[in-house]
Amino acid sequence: MSTDLPQVLVERKGHACHVTINRAAEHNTMTDSVMNELREALMAAETMEGVRAIVLTGAGTQTFCAGGKLTPGANGSPFALDPGRFDNPIAELFRAMDRCNLPIIARVNGGAFGGGVGLICACDFAIGVDSAKFGTTEARVGVFPMMILPLLMRVIPRRRLQEMCFLAERFGASQAVEFGILGQAVPAAELDISVDALVAKLAANSPVALRMGRRAFSAMNDMNLNDALNLAQMVLPVMAQSDDTREGMRAFTEKRAPAWPNR
Repeated sequence: MSTDLPQVLVERKGHACHVTINRAAEHNTMTDSVMNELREALMAAETMEGVRAIVLTGAGTQTFCAGGKLTPGANGSPFALDPGRFDNPIAELFRAMDRCNLPIIARVNGGAFGGGVGLICACDFAIGVDSAKFGTTEARVGVFPMMILPLLMRVIPRRRLQEMCFLAERFGASQAVEFGILGQAVPAAELDISVDALVAKLAANSPVALRMGRRAFSAMNDMNLNDALNLAQMVLPVMAQSDDTREGMRAFTEKRAPAWPNR
């Protein structure tokens, strides 16, 4: 693939902003620049009028994302400590995904390994092809899926996660559904139909509810029960003052579909 091609593609499709890792020839692996561009794409999507969701995918039909591109340095290690940069680029990407105001859908067009599995787990929804393979196989090369572990722990049951990380074996889409990594596994011919249907369901709901609800999910995930309830009782009255709530209540009373503001 020519190096002058964009590594991340951003395309508006109806109510969705599609963000694509454009490195099919390299199995859509993530470099530092790719992760930076993904963060920028998320921020751009948030400002697009009428966009209700972000669809994250990989180019081609073989691989969603094979994780980070690891290249051993002079000392044989692919990781180096940089005193001038504390945060790992993938940590910065995951923080950006966590802060995003829009629901993120993983369109899993092929295999996902290492950081690719982390990307899926950082999304709110995931639909994948039933032929896809998955794995966190880092232990086979002397490391551990450390940077994606916090995301995996939010999604995958503990016993299953330990099997994944310590046994470092590959598994199929049906197991990915069982583990909670995928919400659905569908034939390749139905992937876009299923993703579009999910976007349409999201777009039928209040934009304010989607955005504020998405941020509340993120915030409450790291709170104890008391703090989460305190946040809820502060946010709900604010949300209830929105034009969306007024329109939603009118539509409910008038027994019609709401006409949401196109924000």
